[in-house]
Amino acid sequence: MFSVDDRRPCKPPTRRRSESKCEGMKRANTFLTLAAGILVLMGAPHLDAQTSGGGSTSGKVVMLPKELELRLAVNALPRDLRDGASILALESTGYVKARTGTNPFTCLVSRRGGNFYPVCFDEEGSRTILPAFADDAVLRLKGASDAEVERQLVAGFEEGRYRPPARPGIAYMLSPATYLLEGGRLTRTPPHTMFYAPFLSNADIGGLPEKTAFVDRPGPHGMIIVIAGQKEREALFAESQALVDEIERIIGLK
Repeated sequence: MFSVDDRRPCKPPTRRRSESKCEGMKRANTFLTLAAGILVLMGAPHLDAQTSGGGSTSGKVVMLPKELELRLAVNALPRDLRDGASILALESTGYVKARTGTNPFTCLVSRRGGNFYPVCFDEEGSRTILPAFADDAVLRLKGASDAEVERQLVAGFEEGRYRPPARPGIAYMLSPATYLLEGGRLTRTPPHTMFYAPFLSNADIGGLPEKTAFVDRPGPHGMIIVIAGQKEREALFAESQALVDEIERIIGLK
């Protein structure tokens, strides 16, 4: 099973003289279970989602055939980075490394928060952000409720098992086969790129969702979201339309 080394507890250095990083993370707990990539494409069709057991995806885990999962995982990257990325695949006991890559990126199909989307993290994100994504899926596979998953992730930050990125970095979610839960139903969301921005807020950057770059999930794993432009979205969808159709047929979205 995939594991991440170096999950040391938070150290005393502060981001302000009166506040340690750990204390800042505790105050950010209420933000921890928002889905990564929050902006939903306006007017996108709502899709009834099915799990491997045939039920609603809310709090559940959507499973795919392994070969399809691997193709979907790297679809989050720009084309030139796909062949060199490492890939994690979800099995019944958790994520396993299906391919060791040659570039800094690690890709997986995230099920965090009951959502369903491919995402690829650079080395720093794989070390600090990806473990929470992986553990979310493992907890759900074991039958944990949404509330229990939230409690466990919050505890992970408090205990130092999860940490904010220590340097700037990037994660890609450029696949058009990206779905977030909206009212218990999966909704396609636009491709986007994410830059690590721990403890940053929209007030800090003048972020306006749907209008400008903005901060998603303010807190230790906060990210600045940059949505792909209309022409880029059209090109990405045209390139990946066959994959999108295959995903939606197999997991019951069409």
